[in-house]
Amino acid sequence: MNVALASAVVLALLVGLAFLLLFRRLTARDGDEQVDLEWCREFSIARYRPMERLFVEEDYDFLAAQPGFHPKISKKLQAERRRVFRHYLRCLRRDFDRLSTAAKMVMLSASQDRPDLAGLLLKQRLIFNYAMLMVELRLALQTIGIGRVDVRRLVSSLETMREQLRQLTQAAQPVRA
Repeated sequence: MNVALASAVVLALLVGLAFLLLFRRLTARDGDEQVDLEWCREFSIARYRPMERLFVEEDYDFLAAQPGFHPKISKKLQAERRRVFRHYLRCLRRDFDRLSTAAKMVMLSASQDRPDLAGLLLKQRLIFNYAMLMVELRLALQTIGIGRVDVRRLVSSLETMREQLRQLTQAAQPVRA
């Protein structure tokens, strides 16, 4: 009986600790993301263009044609490029979240209520999350040698969010006579 009670107490403490850590992570993330419309105006999708070239087959073909080539070199290069790619994905996610938050803030401060824009932002978030999931899946498959990773849809989704924010900020600006 004491073992069962002790196990239940330990389990309850672990679950409580997990919830506490999750709560701290969620609240810290909200505090870190400051909405900076100036950053949004200067944001350029061009910083993510190198992602599209990280897994180009021609690079690996060129490497294989070099004297002294060993397959371990190619595997090491692929692993390093996956690491860089994952860093790009984290930055891309962060930038999408910043743009999305800025768009929500512009909508909240607008003089006219626009539920249609809220629906568009939600749709864009769903498209982005789906594209991110597919890229992660393809990256996992590419790790075991199956398929290719294509980020065009993901980058396009980020570009669409940037464009929607630009349109929102232009519509929210007062007309000058």
